[in-house]
Amino acid sequence: MKLLLVINSIPSPLTPEASPFRSKNRTALERVVEYALQIVSRDSLVILAKDPAPEPLEGLRRIVRTDWALGDFLRVLREVSVGYDTLVYVYGDCPFLDLSLTQKMIENHHRYFADYTFSDGYPYGLTPEILETRILEALERLVDNPLAPIQRDSLFTLISKDINSFDLETELSPVDLRYLRISLTTDTKRNRLLCLALDRENPRSAQDVLTILQTKPELLRTVPAYLSVQITEKCPHICSFCPYPIIGKDILHADGFMPIPAFSRVLSEGVRFCGDLVVGVSLWGEPSYYPDFLALCEIVASYPEVQFVVETSGIGWKEEELRRIKDILGDRVTWIVDLVTEQREWYESLRGQGFEESRRIVEILISLFPQTSYVQAVRMEETEEGLEQFYRSWKERTSHIIIQKYDWFSGLLSQRKVTDLSPLHRFPCWHLKRDLTVLLDGSVPLCREDLKREHVLGNLLHQPIEEIWERMGKVYLDHSQENYLALCERCDEYYTYNF
Repeated sequence: MKLLLVINSIPSPLTPEASPFRSKNRTALERVVEYALQIVSRDSLVILAKDPAPEPLEGLRRIVRTDWALGDFLRVLREVSVGYDTLVYVYGDCPFLDLSLTQKMIENHHRYFADYTFSDGYPYGLTPEILETRILEALERLVDNPLAPIQRDSLFTLISKDINSFDLETELSPVDLRYLRISLTTDTKRNRLLCLALDRENPRSAQDVLTILQTKPELLRTVPAYLSVQITEKCPHICSFCPYPIIGKDILHADGFMPIPAFSRVLSEGVRFCGDLVVGVSLWGEPSYYPDFLALCEIVASYPEVQFVVETSGIGWKEEELRRIKDILGDRVTWIVDLVTEQREWYESLRGQGFEESRRIVEILISLFPQTSYVQAVRMEETEEGLEQFYRSWKERTSHIIIQKYDWFSGLLSQRKVTDLSPLHRFPCWHLKRDLTVLLDGSVPLCREDLKREHVLGNLLHQPIEEIWERMGKVYLDHSQENYLALCERCDEYYTYNF
């Protein structure tokens, strides 16, 4: 069986983020090339790229295009694989690709006459994808949009469209680490810092990597992925499942909001420290009540690495304003409309007036943002009976449906959850690992659950974000040693995940 190995070094973030990663004076891409040349000869190695070769990689076969799309990618794969039986496919920003594991996968791929071999349970970046070149034409026929961008899971996604037509072989990890949601790549600052920390532990095999990731949780906390910002206090409802009014806030008549310069400062600090970032603006207030929401969108638009999330009741929006947001941000904004339930009487009991308006706004959002609009219901004792109806009703219009877990906010609210979803064994809080919460005045509580502001870590308008993040890290490390603050001890949100 003649092997071809293809390295995808196309992604534009790859070059700036991969270059700073050096181990024994090698970049991530150089390490991947070294791995590849232990599997195939130089003549059977192809690198897909946007840019000319850096000096250490001169002489290797490269296919350079300034603009790559899914259709181009598959056509090039088919063309370069002529004369080869099997294609090994990897990304060029995966410095921990494991040679022994790859060889085992290749052997099993041939032993069991597989069309496509992949791994499951391992963190991304340890293993390749392997496919028989004869299936490439079939994959091209499965492409709906040839101009779509190339994703890391593009091959698997295409095969999944007609999965019964292909023979698949899976390499299972001895321990399933998918729950860690990590990527051993250097495409973002967050991932690169993790790779650097892991590299300092000097792993010599995939098993070493798995052991380190399980036993050193401090390595997994790099920089925030999600910035949750309170931009206004005002809300159209006093919901029975919201704790904010309990702490003395008159949210129906509140007029406090975060000034635009303050929001700009919060966002710039977040991007400076984190690189790519998801920013939500729905913390304790209805975003539609912000005095100049379009100005916030303009600020977000100036940071291409930022994804914007708006969770809303659906109350207070004007169609023209939503169209302007579409013009400014396109699909960089995700909408989550909390409809609570599909029963009008339940809605009015749990939330108040606005049932019809919220549904009307959802329909507008689905038409303007079909790929990034979601409807949401809360799973709690009062709504459990109607959840199936909610799902069936909205499934006819969108596949983007969220069933939100009920949160009792560490005992501030009565416990109304329907079932216990918590893991058998507790692990350090996801929100301490990946989230940062910022209130109107710039102060940063420990998390969203810290409504009484008992654990304020600093103020993002007056302090560097690094200082605040480091203070939070001490609480995270306490979690890893099973030491919990009273707030954390009663919380059952530690296993929930934002972005």
